[in-house]
Amino acid sequence: MTSFSLRGLVRTARLGRAWRPAALASFADAVHFRRRNEVAGYTDADHLRAAAEWLGRAHDATSDGGVAGRYWLWNGWTSSYPETTGYIVPTFLALEREVGLRGYEARAARCIDFLLGVQLADGAFPGLEIAENRDKPSIFNSAQILNGLTAWHRATGDQRTLDAARRCADWLVAMQDEDGTWRKHLYLSKTYTYMAHASCWLAEFGAHVHDAKYLDAARAHLEFVLGHVDPETGWINDCGFGDADQAARRAVTHTIAYTIWGILYTSRVLGHERGLDAARRAARAVQRRLELSRWLPGKLDSRWRPAADYACLTGNAQMALIWMELHALDGDPSLFSTACKAIDLVKRAQPMASSDPGIRGGVAGSDPVWGDYISLAYPNWAAKFYIDALLAKRRALDALTVPTPTRGVPTEVPARVPQSLPHAMPRSGAPPKVALLAAEWSPKVEQFVEAWKAWGFKPDVVVVTRARGASRRDRLREHLRDFGVGSVVRRVVGLGSREPRRDARQGTIATSGASVPDYCRRNGLQCVELDTLDAPADVERLRQLGADLFVYAGAGIMRAATLALPRFGTLNAHMGLLPPMRGMNVAEWSVVTGAPVGCTVHLIDSGIDTGDILVFRAVDVGGAASIDALRQRVDRAQIELLGEVVRWVRTTGELPPRRAQRADEGRQYFAMHDEVRDLLQDALRANAAGAATTRAAAAR
Repeated sequence: MTSFSLRGLVRTARLGRAWRPAALASFADAVHFRRRNEVAGYTDADHLRAAAEWLGRAHDATSDGGVAGRYWLWNGWTSSYPETTGYIVPTFLALEREVGLRGYEARAARCIDFLLGVQLADGAFPGLEIAENRDKPSIFNSAQILNGLTAWHRATGDQRTLDAARRCADWLVAMQDEDGTWRKHLYLSKTYTYMAHASCWLAEFGAHVHDAKYLDAARAHLEFVLGHVDPETGWINDCGFGDADQAARRAVTHTIAYTIWGILYTSRVLGHERGLDAARRAARAVQRRLELSRWLPGKLDSRWRPAADYACLTGNAQMALIWMELHALDGDPSLFSTACKAIDLVKRAQPMASSDPGIRGGVAGSDPVWGDYISLAYPNWAAKFYIDALLAKRRALDALTVPTPTRGVPTEVPARVPQSLPHAMPRSGAPPKVALLAAEWSPKVEQFVEAWKAWGFKPDVVVVTRARGASRRDRLREHLRDFGVGSVVRRVVGLGSREPRRDARQGTIATSGASVPDYCRRNGLQCVELDTLDAPADVERLRQLGADLFVYAGAGIMRAATLALPRFGTLNAHMGLLPPMRGMNVAEWSVVTGAPVGCTVHLIDSGIDTGDILVFRAVDVGGAASIDALRQRVDRAQIELLGEVVRWVRTTGELPPRRAQRADEGRQYFAMHDEVRDLLQDALRANAAGAATTRAAAAR
């Protein structure tokens, strides 16, 4: 959340005319009752229609046929913006042809008339809004308008639009330097790589009219942009907007997305594999940032770290489009899942019930509205990309199947992954000392000990980290932020909370529910309680225990100093096939992507599920009618397999043979979005019902 000095807060409130009720609500919505739209039950269709109506009002706010560039909290609607009016044309067409909203194709026609009326004699289009400039050409803006002209000709066959598009494309080619980039008619003092979002529309037009001249120009610029890719991180240098950001190697997510989309779209048109790989790498880096942060910072630096404390909502919507485009290309539902999360963040910030028609249904430049990107305003391009993302999500949901064959995900267990343990040769002497490491309320200690009693297992020690939950004040602050004062009052008077109800997710083996220390006391197990596993004093206490083998039992993140203590390392059971299925919810992701379902016992290292593999076991999940049933089968299998490895180590006094992993062999998965979970749940239920019907028929 963007922070303020008192003076800055007063200045911003005055600039945004916060004394107006609608403007004040825009400020308040950023910090109070953030999940009001979710509580109100608005659907994607509701959000889409509200944004479409706002965009229609932005169009009606002008008298020349163009779309107003933005709505300022302090000054209302601005003048028509030729650049964004251009790429709003395909959005208007989609709203009528895909959604059935009447009048939007007529709006697109008026936009075209406006654009043809402002085209310059040499074929270029002016930069900035029409009130600021009518005669100075802009490379970037002209290319965005070319996208709209191409869409209109594709939809209608209008010859005058095709002629205008060709004149525009010819001018773009004429202005291009020999190295493939542009250095004239730019916004900045130097060239920048987010011009990829200009050359991609040259590629689109070249493919549309089957003219190699435009394709070659796009290819030349693509090569120029790819020359700016950082080989270490995948960052694309000079993708920022503004000389300061260029120098600091950071960028707003809006221009990061411009750059990635431009590379991706051009590469798809040209069949350019190196470009596709660069787009994939950058898009996955942004995906990782959103998943780890649970939101998308409005700026990122060259190592994909947060460089702002506000969100750029346009960037969220654009990245959602990129992830869904890659999902369509590679069949990767995890990218679609992240796209849904990015859209959810915009849905949460969209004002659905404002009394001001310039605010209601729009999308602010920043979240909170006073953030640095298009501060205190609702730009038309934010609504445009948001509508595009909602439409793309609807198309992707209609096409998504379970399983979805996914690029890079094997359908069989790789040959080098061991699927059995060698025969255990007993060694004389005392067996290795085993310590279980767990958080205070982890069920794993009880599950392990109860399951492994059959072969006489008893841990030498159980190490427990004490629970450190949020304070009551922090929980109250979080509840007020998400659900508002009214929800707290409802709780106090006994009317319940505004929090949306969620189905309980178990997916694990039932236990007594006791804390780990209580379970240990009841069963005579030595239990050592620590505050952390990584503070120097706690690491020293762990060292003094003298354990030869740690077994991970839900202890949280393990640091290098702790992992280095036991001579055999730290064992973990993972609910998926390693190396390809790393991270969270991989039992579910395995079914969705068609990967082998099962569990892997491996050593923990400093990465995410990247340590040496000891053994994998496939699990038959046929007939599992729910995600909980699926997870319970895999959970039982991993407890059993981990126990077999622990027993092997205690018997032989050594580790089984290991299979090392490379970092690039796998992909990290994150929590599955609810809409993907719902599809998986439906597929499991249908498969189980089909299997039951088949068995019944066979019995007859």
